[in-house]
Amino acid sequence: MIATVPDDLTGLSDTDLQTLANELLTLQAKDRQENSILYYKPVSDIARQVHISTKRTIGVGGGNGSSKTETALAELLIRATGCIPFSLRDTYPREKLRGPITCRVVCESLTTTLVPIILPKLQYWRWNGVSEQGGAQGHWGWIPRSHLIGGSWKLSWNEKLRLLRLLYRDPDTGVPKGESLIQFMSYDQDATDFASGDFHFVLHDEPPKKAIWDENIARVMRVDGTIMLAMTWPDDPAIPMDWIMDDIYEKAQPGPTRDPNVEWYTLYTTDNPHLNQNAVAERSAQLSFPTRQAR
Repeated sequence: MIATVPDDLTGLSDTDLQTLANELLTLQAKDRQENSILYYKPVSDIARQVHISTKRTIGVGGGNGSSKTETALAELLIRATGCIPFSLRDTYPREKLRGPITCRVVCESLTTTLVPIILPKLQYWRWNGVSEQGGAQGHWGWIPRSHLIGGSWKLSWNEKLRLLRLLYRDPDTGVPKGESLIQFMSYDQDATDFASGDFHFVLHDEPPKKAIWDENIARVMRVDGTIMLAMTWPDDPAIPMDWIMDDIYEKAQPGPTRDPNVEWYTLYTTDNPHLNQNAVAERSAQLSFPTRQAR
């Protein structure tokens, strides 16, 4: 290890230069792991628009692997931590940074969705991707270690309450401004369980029941918050989607009935550079046309 780096690198031997380069790569890899959200890049121009949007109701549709959940979680964590990715520094609307804030994430199941799928996307030591750890096709958990309480997931996460505490830092100075809270719930809970609290940001991962959506609308209303839905359109016609079409999708379409406070974005699996697109095409060819359109 080189103790100090001289101002003039020409005096270093080839061996020292190689050692220095390796040390810098190691530091960069560690920084990428512990500050993953800073290195986040939207998978497409459409995904970038999700982050630029200042609408209060946002729908993000897309097939499996389209990065709809990753995009939504990244947006949530930017707002909850004040950490703006390098790729969005020049375009991210600063008026959306109101931290510290209170958030709610609602998923299909605490046991089959939250624990094995959602939480690993947040934990800085967990790798998510198709390439080997640290490779180009994937990312470490989005929450920066420096935004955990005491730098520790154990101190930040309350398993009993399913509540996550995060430090919100000034996006320009990095000075802590307080603690943001993220509450995790699931669709198998009764709608009355959602009928309390005020939230600045509520994220639904996959379609909720209408009653749950309505309760969360009331939760963001008093604080002028944002409600978001990230989903794959189901290919089962028995699943009721009429209210999503009426209350979100249709209201975001161009025309005289367009609601200026609602936006809908459609992401595509084929635009995701973190996937093996050859494998995607091969598996897609095995699906029926309706399923392929939905997935």
